[in-house]
Amino acid sequence: MLVALAACGNKPAPLTQQEKQTVNELTANLKTRCVGRYLVDMPEGMYVSGYAKIQGVDIETKAMSGDAYQREIEKREAELKATRSALGYQFLYQDGEAWGKGTRYFVHLGNPADPSDAARVIEAYKWDHNYQIRLTIEASDYTHSVFKDEPSIKQMTVKNNVPEKTRLVFGLLEKVRGRADDEIPTEPGLCFYGGFLPAKAGSEEEMSEQYVLKGHDDINFAFETTPDLRENTTLLQRTDSLEVREQLRAADGVLIRKGSVDLSGLRAEEWLIEGRRPGDGRGNSFSLVVNEITSSPSSPFLSMDLTTGGQVQIQGQYVKLDKASLTTGEAVALWDAVSRTLRPRPNGY
Repeated sequence: MLVALAACGNKPAPLTQQEKQTVNELTANLKTRCVGRYLVDMPEGMYVSGYAKIQGVDIETKAMSGDAYQREIEKREAELKATRSALGYQFLYQDGEAWGKGTRYFVHLGNPADPSDAARVIEAYKWDHNYQIRLTIEASDYTHSVFKDEPSIKQMTVKNNVPEKTRLVFGLLEKVRGRADDEIPTEPGLCFYGGFLPAKAGSEEEMSEQYVLKGHDDINFAFETTPDLRENTTLLQRTDSLEVREQLRAADGVLIRKGSVDLSGLRAEEWLIEGRRPGDGRGNSFSLVVNEITSSPSSPFLSMDLTTGGQVQIQGQYVKLDKASLTTGEAVALWDAVSRTLRPRPNGY
């Protein structure tokens, strides 16, 4: 998680006039975003990506028109109907409409090379608010499998969980809706890239989201949140370990700041580093965590990271940067402007 490591504290010098102007331009029009069940204010002009996983169901979204959605579904149907199992098993088992007009679902073998005829993948689609929403989960059906008489299969309590998991997917598909990045829901539920699932706070949910600053491809904010993670040690305890201190020295890193942070109704810890990044270019790696050892549905764990410099991926190729697009002073000022706005979303739980 923390690639750029540090050996000692090194408070950045006061910002120059040029650095102040850069930070002012980046933070002049912060917009509130919903991440999981939290809110944070981010600069305008961000590329956003991410996913969610609810009760074992993966949720992915893609911005597209209604016509494009129809073409995508037709293409996917053709692909699945044309796929053949390498071992001669049936590949596509079910397809049709889920619980709603315009929805579609498929139950298939998954991997054409799978050695078992009992494996299943359930995938379902809908289009809402200019987003295609795709739900997937793995399942199994041994009721008619060539392996159904194996002793281990006979001992299974549930030999076919496809109906149960299909109902789960259909239920989530019915509730989930598309969501623009700057839309802030007012009801309980989980925000993720391109979507929102209205639901009271519970377990078995996770969300990951990334924001990349347009024009500064190496400036990357990353968020992860889940109520199901509970660490035994805190961020500050781990970064004070002998192992990390040795890594700090070896990586030629500089500790900018570390400590506890009081946010709006939240107690957080942060660790800010300048040093070598992947690709050997120098840059920054800042981390902040909340509810790390006390995570629960009503107060889920959340991590926020900012990385700069190192290398960026352009058209599938990694390009090493001679320097980060922000100085360390600018990065710290941007971090402070954004991270201090983190707060629970009202009525989010």
